[in-house]
Parts: sequence; structure tokens; C-alpha cells
Amino acid sequence: MTNQIDFATMTVAQALDRLVDCDVAKWGEQERGASRNLHQGKSLGLLANAIVHHQTNGYGDAFDAAAKRSAAALLTPADKAELRKGG
Repeated sequence: MTNQIDFATMTVAQALDRLVDCDVAKWGEQERGASRNLHQGKSLGLLANAIVHHQTNGYGDAFDAAAKRSAAALLTPADKAELRKGG
């Protein structure tokens, strides 16, 4: 089963909360604060991209094509440059 979500209707705060929840699912509740600090200040495009490609979401397999497109559409040129730097 895949997630159907339109990231374009999501706020930065909602995306941050969802990404933090992904990290907590992987690493445990004790990492909630660290995850929030790590991702705070990122753009909606970078947050949406991180959600789609998060390990707990099967590195993208958990999302349908429309959700992946809506996340990718939010990436700005600066976001794409940041992603090219790797991590």
C-alpha cells in the first residue's frame, strides 16, 4: 500500500512534524528533539523530499507517483543544489 499525499498543500510545520515522526519511528522517542533540531529551518521542498525518501518509507516505495511528483515539484534550484552536495 502506498501513501497518497499532496505535499503542495502541506505547511512547513506539518512537513517538519511528519519528518520528525519518521525519525522517531526509526530511532525512538528520545530522538524527537534532536531530529527537530536537525531539520529545523529546511525548506518545504527539502522536508518533503526527505519524507518521501526516508528509510521508514521504503526510500520512496511507500508513496505513489503523484505524491513523489508533488514533493519533487517543491524543490527550488537552491534545494536541488543542496541535494547535489550529498549528505
